[in-house]
Amino acid sequence: MIELIRASLRYGDILGLSPTSFQLPDGGGITGLLGPNGAGKSTLIQMISGLLPPSGGEVKVVGGNPFRNPDVLRHIGLVPEGDRLPVGLKGRGWLRMMGELSGLTGTELDEAVTRTLQRVDMTERADLPFQSMSKGMRQRMRLAQALLIDPKVLILDEPFNGLDPQGRISLMALLRDLAASGTRILVSSHILGEVAMLTDHILLLFRGRLLAEGTVGEIRALLDRHPVELRLKGADLDKVAHWSVAQPELAGLRMEEEALVLSVRSPHDFLPRFQAEVAAGRLAVASLDPLDLNLDAVFQYLTKDHA
Repeated sequence: MIELIRASLRYGDILGLSPTSFQLPDGGGITGLLGPNGAGKSTLIQMISGLLPPSGGEVKVVGGNPFRNPDVLRHIGLVPEGDRLPVGLKGRGWLRMMGELSGLTGTELDEAVTRTLQRVDMTERADLPFQSMSKGMRQRMRLAQALLIDPKVLILDEPFNGLDPQGRISLMALLRDLAASGTRILVSSHILGEVAMLTDHILLLFRGRLLAEGTVGEIRALLDRHPVELRLKGADLDKVAHWSVAQPELAGLRMEEEALVLSVRSPHDFLPRFQAEVAAGRLAVASLDPLDLNLDAVFQYLTKDHA
């Protein structure tokens, strides 16, 4: 559905995106495009959505180059960063205007407007002027505009900015429904928590480079120089600590209030052996919680390594 082959982009002498390659398959799904401000997320989005041509390499969306290519652009829906809806216009009228600019007319336009307003739950509020709409309502209208052409690829640049918690939850539910119906979605964000709740598959950018791609677990497994931290609670933590010290994978341990934290290399080797000890009754553990098998920790480790 989306393929980059050593695609790069320069702004004069400034390299906005280093040569980057990845593939996102056909069919529905959500991929998170993550990175701090200035990482190159918006640059990558502009190439995928056909707003800018790559300086080098290739960008393909649904099999073709999206730049100035109507046959490809008709399959792409884009919700850009920022809320710049025209003051004074009402939602439905603006949506019809955008549909006409996309080539929709007559009955086809009427049906597309009705369908997308229902999809984003804005049918009852579509005739409000934009200045009377909440941030969440305006975001839904912007998404409706991107969905008018029933795109195969939907791209959202920082869609959670400015939304309250309820607005974020509603938007995430809507994106999951779209992905389940077959839309390939790319969500750019620097808010790690929201993306972690949406999808486990991520593209992680830092300083114009693609540092990692895959699930959080796959990427964490590659960070061998950072031992996995495990917090254990139980009745006899001294015995657990004594056993752990004898294991070759242990990189460190510390005692916390009512807990033992182990730093472990090669957890795939350590954990089955530990599980066998607990199952045999030789160690007593009430709970085991990984502290850094999450998106936040993976992001911090990767950016620290490449800073």
